[in-house]
Amino acid sequence: MTLRLEYDLVLDPSSHADRLVAAVRAGLLAHRTDSRAEIDMAYRTNTSQDDPRLSLSVNLDLTSFGMAERGSAGLVALLGGTSFRDPAIRSVTLSAFSLLSNDTFFPGPVRGADLLDGSTSPAPWLSVPVPKTAARQSWDEVSRTLVRAGVQVITDLSLNVNDYELTTRAVAVAEEATAGRPVALFFNATSRLEYAVQLVEKIATTLQPQVPNVTIGIRMCPVAMGFSVFEYLRAWNVPIFAYTLTSYPSGRTSWSQSAYASMINAMGGDVVNIGLLSIPALRRGTLYEAIMPLLNSRNTGKASLPALTGGVEPRVAYEYASAVSDPVLLHTMTPIFRGGLERRSIRRRVKAIREAVEAGRRSLDIERLFAEHNSSVRNWQELEEER
Repeated sequence: MTLRLEYDLVLDPSSHADRLVAAVRAGLLAHRTDSRAEIDMAYRTNTSQDDPRLSLSVNLDLTSFGMAERGSAGLVALLGGTSFRDPAIRSVTLSAFSLLSNDTFFPGPVRGADLLDGSTSPAPWLSVPVPKTAARQSWDEVSRTLVRAGVQVITDLSLNVNDYELTTRAVAVAEEATAGRPVALFFNATSRLEYAVQLVEKIATTLQPQVPNVTIGIRMCPVAMGFSVFEYLRAWNVPIFAYTLTSYPSGRTSWSQSAYASMINAMGGDVVNIGLLSIPALRRGTLYEAIMPLLNSRNTGKASLPALTGGVEPRVAYEYASAVSDPVLLHTMTPIFRGGLERRSIRRRVKAIREAVEAGRRSLDIERLFAEHNSSVRNWQELEEER
């Protein structure tokens, strides 16, 4: 199995690129379990900026680097470990992670982009996490209202939910789901290891068979829980909503959001959070840099479903839908519950975002729609006028 890694290094002005490349090569080879294994490396330098920069491309066969013996923990050590300790290297970013061939070491998602297969409404779909307080006070009403309003992915942010709560919450959602409006429900597993293991086992053996018309999965942060835990939980074949709101640091190396998302896709993230985005990110193209590894048809495995986050207000939803034609989720919480838990308020806010998505998908002139008080933005206008 061949893995391609691309690194961006910022160097000390007095450094020598050839020497540093040789040092990085030696550091990477120190991780090999086959003494005859070699790696292919290529690099280019850029001295046009104040600090010289080095772009490094590495191809290596993971079977010769302990993937079978060490698993994901060994992989993370390889990606960002001791290979970049030379003091002449000021900073390192893993900018790209890609598999050039498929292998069972990386199982890929359980459902991935097929999570909402059969949905009669086109993407982007709406994903709403339910706060712990709302779940505790009125899960039944809130979850049913969300599904009826057109939300297709719901995440329960509660921690340490007991078996009775798991069952009743899943049943409430299942009673509202239909064949043309499939729903996925994720329970929070970013908790104690013992609870996370019990949760995924409960879903796989008991809960999912009880509600076959709803896809049940877990929500977890691989950074908080650890990649070895992620690897173990994936083995239960339960869909995983993988999230993190920061770039991932490993030793002296930072990971770009694109590289992190690519690795999570390979390891088995069905939904992968692309966090803290903004409209300028769309216009700069950085959004596509992050989500294309998840959707790219050249992916050796199954595609993941990106979840675009960052406080998705109606106008932001409009911009996303007009710029992105791929299957993605708009993942948002605060705008939905800003008016409280009252059913009518939730419905109006979900409807406003869905109408904005439809207008964006059809590339309608949003300013003209506002000026004409068009029905496509009426709910949206009313909410803005309430502020």
